[in-house]
Amino acid sequence: MVIAVGGPLIILTGDGGNAGEVTGQQVEKTAVSAGSDITGNSSYSDFVENSTGSQVTYVQLDGDFRTGTATERFARPALSLIKLYIADYVLDNGTVEEKYTAVDMINSSSDASASQLFEKYPAAVDATADKYGLLSTRGADRWGYSVTSTYDLAKFVATLLEEAPTSPILVAMAAADPVAADGYEQDWGTHVLPGVIGTKWGWSDDRMLHSSVSFGTDFVVAAAVTGDAEDLTRLVENQLGDVREQAAGD
Repeated sequence: MVIAVGGPLIILTGDGGNAGEVTGQQVEKTAVSAGSDITGNSSYSDFVENSTGSQVTYVQLDGDFRTGTATERFARPALSLIKLYIADYVLDNGTVEEKYTAVDMINSSSDASASQLFEKYPAAVDATADKYGLLSTRGADRWGYSVTSTYDLAKFVATLLEEAPTSPILVAMAAADPVAADGYEQDWGTHVLPGVIGTKWGWSDDRMLHSSVSFGTDFVVAAAVTGDAEDLTRLVENQLGDVREQAAGD
């Protein structure tokens, strides 16, 4: 069943499958870039000019309810959310010291830590994508040029919640620093929804793109927008505020 809610958002229920399962839809893998030194890249500029380039994915873990925009599986700049995938690989394969660095990278959104870990493990993003079946996700020569989708982010976090609910990644998201390593506040986007326990945020250097993924005890939500942090917060509140309030009330 498809029900229109708040304009471009569509709600999908009763599909009888896993919330993260891709069924019969071709994933668009657009050549876009994000992260450090991205503002001069032409493909990035083309993406920023697309003011309708927003994505939302919501998964209710205690039922068969999920919702997402028609664009939720399109590859887009992963921004600092790619650090989740790097951390997952390092927690599986890194040294004890590197594992601590990976956890801190999630807490503080440290670009320096991401560069250090990705330099040693350049296949980390693609390996994590293969591990979790993230079809919109792929790495690049530099971590900041990697791409993913809100669909993949929600699937990744939902899998951790179901299979490893005490994962250091989830713990780090729940204990994220109020201010990131680069001085940017981390208190917007999906973080504002009722019941959120942990969040990871992402933003481009020029603040033209913003994204975030959050989880609660029984849900995961991811969103991305062409615009500033307030634009992302408004998108999330307008599209999912009523959904979360109703779920929290139940």
